[in-house]
Amino acid sequence: MAIELSSCLDSRIGCSLPNENLSGHMSRPGDIIIGGTFPVHLDRVYVDIDFTNKPPELQCQMYAIEYYHSMQALIFAVDEINSDPDLLPNITLGYHIFDTCITVRRSAQGALWMLSGGQEITLNYHCYQEAPLAGIIGDCGSTRSILMAEMLGLYRYPQISYFATSPVLNNRDQFPSFFRTIPSDEFQMRGLAELVSYFDWTWVGLLANDDDYGQFGMQMVKQEVLISGGCFAFIENILTGLPNRNAPHLAQVIRESSAKVVLVISSDSDFVIVLEELIRQNATGTIWVGSEGWANSALLSDERFQQVLVGAVGFSIHGGQLPKFTKYLKSLHPFKDSHDAFVREFWEEAFLCKWLTQKNATEFSNNGTIHACTGKEITESLVVEEVHRGSLNVYTAVYAMAQALHNLHQCTPGTGPFLNGSCANISSLRPWQLLHYVKNVNFKTKDGGQVSFDATGNPPAVYDVVNWRASVGGKMDQIVVGSYDLNSANGKTLNVERDSIIWSNRDTQEAKLITFSMLAFLSVWVSFIPAYLSARGMYTVAMEVFAILSSSWAVVGCIFVPKCYIVLFRPNMNSREHLMVKGRGHK
Repeated sequence: MAIELSSCLDSRIGCSLPNENLSGHMSRPGDIIIGGTFPVHLDRVYVDIDFTNKPPELQCQMYAIEYYHSMQALIFAVDEINSDPDLLPNITLGYHIFDTCITVRRSAQGALWMLSGGQEITLNYHCYQEAPLAGIIGDCGSTRSILMAEMLGLYRYPQISYFATSPVLNNRDQFPSFFRTIPSDEFQMRGLAELVSYFDWTWVGLLANDDDYGQFGMQMVKQEVLISGGCFAFIENILTGLPNRNAPHLAQVIRESSAKVVLVISSDSDFVIVLEELIRQNATGTIWVGSEGWANSALLSDERFQQVLVGAVGFSIHGGQLPKFTKYLKSLHPFKDSHDAFVREFWEEAFLCKWLTQKNATEFSNNGTIHACTGKEITESLVVEEVHRGSLNVYTAVYAMAQALHNLHQCTPGTGPFLNGSCANISSLRPWQLLHYVKNVNFKTKDGGQVSFDATGNPPAVYDVVNWRASVGGKMDQIVVGSYDLNSANGKTLNVERDSIIWSNRDTQEAKLITFSMLAFLSVWVSFIPAYLSARGMYTVAMEVFAILSSSWAVVGCIFVPKCYIVLFRPNMNSREHLMVKGRGHK
């Protein structure tokens, strides 16, 4: 039996949480509301809690353009649906959006805020005469999604996550209303282990977050790698509850280990702390294998991480193109979109400037390197990815919710799915009624992709295999070099274009060949000295000829022959672009 939220008939009924001035949210009215939670900021200000005073409201920091784009995908999808005469005709969608700061506390606050009507949080009550909440798109992380799913499941509110991958969420008894547009980790972790085995890496290190996402992934990857004959040099946790994530210890372990391949199951916001410590300790020369939590991260693509991450491979969310959304992102402007609570920060990050205020006026006068934002910056100069991944998942989730609402709205009385063939009334929508339709969505997106959920709320499992390379602008690009598809037509789940991958350490293969040729050259001439001194007569000349020919053939065999092989049989590697990318990746 579903539990329903009550209405606030009297202020004496029920209870309210201690009043907090919640910030970091935005809304738009509509006939039906879709909620969304996003980590627009990737960290918080850490404060000591002594349990003698009420903890202060969380202060968010580390703005994330990547997740801001994902948030904008919800707004863009809502606008697109509202302008579509064939989808939800005469129904206007609105939204509530909440910045979680990637914390459990704000994720819970966001869910309760939406359930309470988007104003004051009042448990078990919807106190404001506002449009019904259809469901929530979120959250980003597994731990936070689990918390939200436990609350939303009580009322049977549909929840569609765009980035939570923990297999724990497959449990329909515990999470009856949870769905996702990203595959479960049980598929990904098998694939990562298969990728390690594919490259014949048998001695590897393993780092994982100490949360639900990392710990399940660690156990599954460990099991699969061991079964395939591999061994682990070390297995360490990234401690997400610590400001430094235990990075100094992790960097030391990696630097001192003989393993040159390290598999990392983490989010970009946690792994970035480890990478910064690796740079401080000058710990380079590692081949990284990444989970989808960071393998396509805009945050980690910054130029300062090149010395560590170039050459990495990993699994990424399957991407697709949204040309209109790309154009939409370039049209955002703080003067035009003043209702957007985060657009001014976006402008600062995008154009590396600061808005002039009374508080920072002194800072501007004392620091000549700070550039003031004017609003006249050229938006067309913004670099926006043509292939969208996380944003595409959000876009798909919104359309899944809208399609379910549309099917509910188009129900014919007498043929409906409820008691005696009855239909739901969209103006007095109950969450359990919409849940029925979300379970059964099956439609094609505008780019031809099929959207549906299996019995546990999962989409079809497809990943891109990506390789990290230096790009012309200084940042790194993630180039698709393969795929992992459990529904592939030929039955081969892992497909990798091995020759397209560019590794780290100054093109390791060529370095080995040069080393072998020098060793052979050196060994011949070191051996020549005692042999020459002990030889007599014509044998002296023969010894000289042998040494010259042997050392020359060693150089020819180790350096010249492989280059001929590339020219004749691998011409794609003998290109200016290929060589320039290699050169930039190893500066």
